[in-house]
Amino acid sequence: MRLALHADFIKSAQAGEDGLERLITVVWPEFYRIAFAILHDAGLAEDAAQEACAAMARSLPTLRNSHVFGSWSYKIIVNHALTVARRRPRTQTLDVMIDHGIHDDRSDALDTYHAIAALPLEQRAAVVLHYYVGLKSSEIAAATGLPASTIRFHLMLARRALRKTLELDAQPPFEKVLSDV
Repeated sequence: MRLALHADFIKSAQAGEDGLERLITVVWPEFYRIAFAILHDAGLAEDAAQEACAAMARSLPTLRNSHVFGSWSYKIIVNHALTVARRRPRTQTLDVMIDHGIHDDRSDALDTYHAIAALPLEQRAAVVLHYYVGLKSSEIAAATGLPASTIRFHLMLARRALRKTLELDAQPPFEKVLSDV
């Protein structure tokens, strides 16, 4: 889901409390999904999403162009998720990933979780926004404040690391290969 909302909806939220509550109701699921994909922890994702909603509510009156709401709001949630990740240790259970529909197979979920969790935070955020949310590198750049070339570089490094990690995990154990010879 992309956070592209009609300009009247944004203006309504800027004008009054009812509109703001409706806006938060609309953005909350996407904020939570992005935070969860970055943090891999339901409690931390909820904290980050709540902090991002509060920051969005405080900053909404300063938003002059409602057409940039999507990238503006992505920047808020990504920054809060990264702040939470840096400030608190990550704890994650495999059951949480399966409960949230990220993977059906426990072994695939574990492999993917470890591979993504091993990425540096900036790469993890770029991967989430590109592959999970579906943003282009220019949109991720607008959301993170980094140049698009830096985003493309983070994505390239992340793809290499994930490919290497997941290919290594898919290989049979060395002892098994020797016993089959």
